[in-house]
Amino acid sequence: MNGSQALGYLARKDKWFLGGGKKVIWAPEFPLWLEQPGFWDHACYLDYRVGPLFTVTLVDERGREVSLSQVERYWQPDHSSQLYRERAHGLTVQERRALLPLDVLASSFEISHQLDQEKTYDLILWTAQERFESQGIFELDGGKARPQDSTVLWRRRVRDSRVPRNPQNDDEGVLMRFAVAVGANRTAASFSIKTSDRQPNYPRWTYSPFYEKLAEHGGLGNETPGHLDPDFGGLTYFGLHYKVTLPPNGRAAITFFAAIAGSEEEALVNLRVARRREDLSHRQPLTANFAAEEPDPSPVEMPDRDRRPTYPAKRHWREYFEGVPDFTCSDPYLQKYYWYRWYGLRLNTIRAGDDERLSLPYPCVFEGINLGWFRQPITYSAQCHMLETKWLHDPALAQGSLLNFVVNQLEDGSFPGVVKNIYRDKNHPQVGVAFYHANWGLAVRELHRVHPDRVFLERVYKPLSDYLRYFNRVRDSDETGLYDVINMWETGQEFMSRYQQVDPEADKGGNLRLKGVDATVYIYELQQTLAWMAGELGRPEAGQWQELASRTRRAVRQRMWNPETEFFHDVNPATGERISAKAAVGFYPFMAEGLAGPEHLNIFRKHLFNEAEFWTPYPVPTTSKDDSTYSAGGEWQGQRLVCPWNGRSWLMTNSHVAESLARAALNFDSSLQPKAVELINRFIKMLFLDGNVDTPSSYEYYNPLTGQAPFFRGTEDYMHSWIADLIIKYVAGVQPGDGGRVWIRPLPFDLDYFTLDRLKVAGHWLKITWRKSDKVAWEALNQPNRNPVGLTVWVDGELVAARSRLEPFEISLV
Repeated sequence: MNGSQALGYLARKDKWFLGGGKKVIWAPEFPLWLEQPGFWDHACYLDYRVGPLFTVTLVDERGREVSLSQVERYWQPDHSSQLYRERAHGLTVQERRALLPLDVLASSFEISHQLDQEKTYDLILWTAQERFESQGIFELDGGKARPQDSTVLWRRRVRDSRVPRNPQNDDEGVLMRFAVAVGANRTAASFSIKTSDRQPNYPRWTYSPFYEKLAEHGGLGNETPGHLDPDFGGLTYFGLHYKVTLPPNGRAAITFFAAIAGSEEEALVNLRVARRREDLSHRQPLTANFAAEEPDPSPVEMPDRDRRPTYPAKRHWREYFEGVPDFTCSDPYLQKYYWYRWYGLRLNTIRAGDDERLSLPYPCVFEGINLGWFRQPITYSAQCHMLETKWLHDPALAQGSLLNFVVNQLEDGSFPGVVKNIYRDKNHPQVGVAFYHANWGLAVRELHRVHPDRVFLERVYKPLSDYLRYFNRVRDSDETGLYDVINMWETGQEFMSRYQQVDPEADKGGNLRLKGVDATVYIYELQQTLAWMAGELGRPEAGQWQELASRTRRAVRQRMWNPETEFFHDVNPATGERISAKAAVGFYPFMAEGLAGPEHLNIFRKHLFNEAEFWTPYPVPTTSKDDSTYSAGGEWQGQRLVCPWNGRSWLMTNSHVAESLARAALNFDSSLQPKAVELINRFIKMLFLDGNVDTPSSYEYYNPLTGQAPFFRGTEDYMHSWIADLIIKYVAGVQPGDGGRVWIRPLPFDLDYFTLDRLKVAGHWLKITWRKSDKVAWEALNQPNRNPVGLTVWVDGELVAARSRLEPFEISLV
């Protein structure tokens, strides 16, 4: 599947999110104005709300608003399109929305009619900006019109609410600034900036001052205020007015842009690039009224499909999809979700390294679309991003997911839980107060197996060593080999009985001490990885790290494993006793090599596969069903919460448990393999709304009994787990090891066929194919008739292994 095919393959009619830029995303979680032209619902610049951006109003020759009715909507990752109709004037309007790679939102209109006479319309691009937002911390910081290039722009600044305003220094307490420049690909007939007392800020033409201005003057009046009163608390309207003439039975086109950037200058440059690119792609002006700003005597000839103003977004997304491994198979759910996952990762990818004022020099993936917390790098999800993006042909995103925390490492050796999107300045906090546990050891080692990079290992060895020393010093001061969780927030798993059993007031968010299974597994993986890294880099600490790993292994097996319950439990350090709560983290030790063994396998049969505990219709609940706090509906003490871990099926824990079960099945007991297949299948199918293969989703969690998504939460396309990685490793069976070794160990998914191609491992190109029998039609495979029946492995175009059935074997790339 090439990039263009992937775009069409993911097409649907119920989505609207647009990504693919650098710091901007347009994914309003609860949109109110999708049926209005333009972008009135908010965008995000990093994690700052930007909106409304603009809407577009059509006015006829008699001065009446043309009310457009949306009749159809379509979406694919690079764009959405909306079809509007208006009967009184016989109009059809096709709007195509996209986010261009330079953080420019584009709304391209094609307007047509079937009347025998020429018609002229006024088009008004307009917005209304609040002076203050969010208790005054988002301030409108000026705006202006630029008649010379038909642009209006405004600036906003984000203030630290803890810093009093200083009339002598407007910069004091400013955490962030951004600007928005708005215009079209044609010269405006008039413009205006008008202030107004407060009123409902809706995209209603009759609410705007331009409604009367246009009727009175035939234009917007070319007015701008001398300055914006700093005490003014109402709305500021920005408008640009265009004339559009439709020839008899003809059509015309115009594209509107909103460039969002960290400065006015950058926004103007990016807007100019978007306009210029669009001008050059037209063979000729569409109408006489659409004279280009910079007419070109010999426009570049381009294919029709490339002449759209939104084409740069398509090209960018196409190239992105061609930079991931190509996977197809006979199971439509596995195949669809594989590609959908890669869409979600790019949607939330941020590249902010061009702004040295920020603390994000490396590309990374934000956790989700929601303002307020998820639009920033978070350690708990960054571990997952590394596991998945290591399969990209370019390792920069996977490496950046760790390096952004390395450059923000705290003096005590710990990493901040989040890196805040604010200016890097000693007068402002660089990081949040949160801390999250993360499995850096597994992420680094698996990344190196796919993209060996000694320079990267050198770069992260000391920071990770300091991180481990912090844990030994602060989180295991009693030298037990088990590691402390000190509040319910830092595991990323809030509101669980595991915390209440060491502190009945834990759900208030205060400090506690719990030797956590998850925290300990993560640190054990880091101990093992640092021992390996030290050997690779010739460092003397290898024995020291291995000794720590051995101590932790003994402690987990002796103190966390309960031979009576046959479960790994957290430990109360105050008593030294195991708590009784059974959380899904109890399965995590099987993720880590050497931590759990064959003697612990009954944990799966007794607990995971037990319908009274974890084997729900939509597994795996984060807390066992027989726990007194368990709630499938996410209620804690009778109240539904947005982020409960006392029974919901979270994608994060599902990824961990699926990883643990798959490894146990492959390493210790092949009789577990069918259950591992069942878990991964049920996990992935849960993510399809109403079981519809055309509507994959990625919310934080789902109801373990009904599979329903938490629509009330609005957190769709949430990147807080790993799934494409599970498909590559356990469906296609590709499991890279150290030293150029690659295990091929697919689980028995009973597929008629699969192909994993375009897979880059250790500098080599791999292809793995499976064809169950010669009865599988080649038309279904959509590829040349060259793959034999059975399992085959190709390296750099050469067949290196073939097996008649799905069985494990090893190949070497050296």
